[in-house]
Amino acid sequence: VDINNNPSNPVINDRSFGEDKYRVADLALQYMKGMQDVGVMACAKHFPGHGDVAVDSHYDLPVINKSRTELDSLELYPFKQLFSAGVGSVMVAHLSVPAIDTGANRPTSISYNNVTRLLRNELKYEGLTFTDALEMQGVAKYYPDGESSVQSLIAGNDMLCLPGDIPKAIDKVREAIRKDLLSWDAIDYHVKRVLKAKYQYGLNVIQPVNMNHLTEDLNAGIDKMRRMVAENAITLLRNDDSTSFPLRTGKKVAFLGVGLAADNEFACQLRKDYNANAYYFDYKMDSTQAQATIALLRNRYDVVVIGMHGFNRFPANSFGISKPAQFLIKQVQQQHKSVTMVFGNPYVVSQVCDAKNLVLCYEDDSATHRKAADLLYGRFLAKGKLPVTVCGPFTYGYGITENRMLRKVSPVDLGFD
Repeated sequence: VDINNNPSNPVINDRSFGEDKYRVADLALQYMKGMQDVGVMACAKHFPGHGDVAVDSHYDLPVINKSRTELDSLELYPFKQLFSAGVGSVMVAHLSVPAIDTGANRPTSISYNNVTRLLRNELKYEGLTFTDALEMQGVAKYYPDGESSVQSLIAGNDMLCLPGDIPKAIDKVREAIRKDLLSWDAIDYHVKRVLKAKYQYGLNVIQPVNMNHLTEDLNAGIDKMRRMVAENAITLLRNDDSTSFPLRTGKKVAFLGVGLAADNEFACQLRKDYNANAYYFDYKMDSTQAQATIALLRNRYDVVVIGMHGFNRFPANSFGISKPAQFLIKQVQQQHKSVTMVFGNPYVVSQVCDAKNLVLCYEDDSATHRKAADLLYGRFLAKGKLPVTVCGPFTYGYGITENRMLRKVSPVDLGFD
C-alpha cells in the first residue's frame, strides 16, 4: 500500500499500485478482500509508507523528511483505509522519519513511537505487526548482532522477520529481560496474539494439502486472467499518425526488438500478422552496431514497430537501457513512420516521451505480447490509464480511449477516393 510518488524510488517503484492515494487504497482494499475472503491473512506494507524514498532500505536507512501533517494526508491514508476494513497484519518499514521518531538512525521498524504510540494507540490497529526483514542493512547496519530483535520487541512488534542469527537473537532477548528492558509478560502477550491469529485462520486443525496436480490447480485460469489484465491495462499514450496505428495489413513492416536477441511472442505475432522482418539490438551491442541497424532499416519499410524489452524494473542506469540502444531508438523514430511499444516499467516512457505513436504495455510476458499485437492490429480498443505520471503530458490517469465498434480505416481503403 505504498504510494510511489518518487519516480527514482529504487525499491518500491513498480511494486506500488501508483501515485494516487485513493487509487492505491482502493486496489489494495480489493486485493486484501480477495485474500482474506478465502482464509489467507493479508499484510499491509510498508508502514508508515515507503513510496517517497531515494535509498533502498535493503542497503541503508532511507530518510523521509515530511511533517506529520504531510504523512497523515498521503502516506498514512491507504493504511488507515485497510485498518478500518480489518486487514489481518501490517509490516513495518525500516525508515528514518523524524516527524515520528527523532532518535538518530532509529528505523520505524524498531521505534516505540511508531509501532506502539502511532500504530497501536493513535490509529487503533489491532492486527499482527511484522517487522520488515531484520537482515536488511536499513536496520542491521545500526543494530547488529541480535540487537534489532530486542529493539523490535521493545517497540511492540509481534513477529520478527528474518532476524538472522536466531540463537544470538534469543540470547539478546534473554539478556534484555534480565536487565528489565523486556518482560516475560510482554513476550507471552505477543506469543498469545500470534496463537490467536493461527486459531482464527484454522491452523489449530491440521488439514494436509492434496499435492496431486497442485501446480495445475493453483494456476488454473491464470493465463485467461493475465490476458484480461493486459487488455484492460495496456495504455495508448499518443496516436499522432493514424496511418501507422492501428497498423493495417498491406504495408511493409519491420520489427525492431530493442533488448532482444531472438524472437519473443510479440515478434512471432508481427510475423504472422504482417510478415514483418525482425531486427534485434540487445543492451550489450555498441554504437557501431546501432549505426549498422539504422542503415539496414533505411528506406526499406513503410512502418517500423519498435519494441522496448528486457530492461530493468528499477531506475538505476536508465533501467539498464544502454546509450547505443537509446540512440538507435531516437534515430529510427526520426527517420521512419513508427510505433513505439514499451514492455515494462511505465517510467521508461520518459525516454521516448516524444514518440508519435506510443503504447505502454507494462509487462514483458507472452500474454501481454499477444494482447499488444492485437491492439496494434486493431482487434480491440485501448482502455488503460496511467497509474503514475511518467513525463510531460503523460500524467496520472492519462490514456487515449475510444468507444467505437468498428476498426478505424482510411476512406481510400473503402473506395471513397
